[in-house]
Amino acid sequence: MKKLILLIVAAIAAASYLVYAYMNGDPMFGTLAKTMDDLPRNERLGSKRNIVVLGVDGREKDDDPGRSDTLFVVMFDPKSKNVSLLSIPRDTRVRIPGHGWDKINHAYAFGGHKLTQQTTEELLGIQVNNYVMVDFSGFESLVDAIGGIDIDVEKDMYYYDDWDDFLIDLPAGQQHLDGKKAIQYVRYRDEEGDIGRIKRQQKFMMAVYEKIASAQILTKMPGLVSEIMKMVKTDLPVSDMLAMGGALHGMMKEQGGLQMATVPGTPEYIDEISYWIPDITDLREQMVDMQGAQMTERYRQGAEKMEAEYKRNLITAQEKEKQKAAEEKIKADEQTEKKIKEDTKEKNKEKADAEKKAKAKKSKSGEELGPAEKDGQQLTEPPKAVKPPAKESSRNTVSVKVVDCSGKGAGSDAAARLAAMGFEVIDGGSDPERDQTTVVSTTSNGRVVSRLSAVPFPYTLRILRADDASYDAVIFIGKDYQ
Repeated sequence: MKKLILLIVAAIAAASYLVYAYMNGDPMFGTLAKTMDDLPRNERLGSKRNIVVLGVDGREKDDDPGRSDTLFVVMFDPKSKNVSLLSIPRDTRVRIPGHGWDKINHAYAFGGHKLTQQTTEELLGIQVNNYVMVDFSGFESLVDAIGGIDIDVEKDMYYYDDWDDFLIDLPAGQQHLDGKKAIQYVRYRDEEGDIGRIKRQQKFMMAVYEKIASAQILTKMPGLVSEIMKMVKTDLPVSDMLAMGGALHGMMKEQGGLQMATVPGTPEYIDEISYWIPDITDLREQMVDMQGAQMTERYRQGAEKMEAEYKRNLITAQEKEKQKAAEEKIKADEQTEKKIKEDTKEKNKEKADAEKKAKAKKSKSGEELGPAEKDGQQLTEPPKAVKPPAKESSRNTVSVKVVDCSGKGAGSDAAARLAAMGFEVIDGGSDPERDQTTVVSTTSNGRVVSRLSAVPFPYTLRILRADDASYDAVIFIGKDYQ
């Protein structure tokens, strides 16, 4: 019975920490001839038994292997009976062997637990000995088998994932979570991203340990063992799992808890995708400490070389993003100019048609025509073309044409706010989405430009003269509308 308890402690402590995974991928496998830190495997830290633990929600539809959206490494020292744990945010930007730069949770989709293990080794600079893979299709049943978990939910949690048709709806306060509610708690992601979710998962794991260590759980042993065997795949020998479970039990009772850490780094958006950029030198120093090793000059140089490669890649990615933004701005400006020209051309056509009809009406009624109109005669010298003066609005009201490019129907709200400010608003319909709200004045008239400065939301101003335009400005409402 004691061995069963230790086995359950080890497996549940790992399983309860993981999050229900989703998304799709294309399974492949590849290797790189050279690592970023130039360290061969035998020079990576390996004084402890390092086990990569990943949670997978394998999907049968479309042959989707899923992704290991939560990943951590358990470091076990059999001699000192010390267990520590390092969480790796799923958005961590890494170079996946054979697949280039991507999020670390995509490694599983490309090459299963083997490629995940290889990628983790290079990131951390350690030797990973084993893997534990948890299938979360049995997570709910497992939590239910131990009678649920009591936990203090820190705040109201509400989120609907339309991709996976999954609803999270948990009120704040002390609650008893069954399997379905527990999945919601460990999966919820707020403004803190992976870091906040990792904190909640660690908190949940401690609550699970307290529950399974209680006397009331002994009667549920058969069901627990059955559920564990369904959800866990590993190459870790049972003897090592039992030893690790015993060490974990001792640390909880005698040393005040499990040592936990997270990959240090900073959040970054690249091409509108969220990443966690690891600080490699800090991470490698952390690994030396957690592995109980010594920092060698070779290991330090490898870390510095790898961090330099990370920085070069990040700068390149940011430059590409800036180039893309500049190209999109040029395209948006071209569309703006095209639209104003088309509107002006249409207005001129309407004016010409109206003048033609007026002449025809005069001729039919016998009214006196001008000298150039009589009998189709032309003046001996046609009047010289006179360039129209710059448009000077004589009205006190400035007219603006509002075009909704927000993709979220913000045009009507913007129009209402402009009307409340005293602008004459013309409905310009909608156009393809653009990122930035832009006010384009069709005149350089100082009074108009000054009046446009009162537009009640953030914008970028341009002046594009169109003397025949029937409005003073066009306002393109972008996705940044506030």
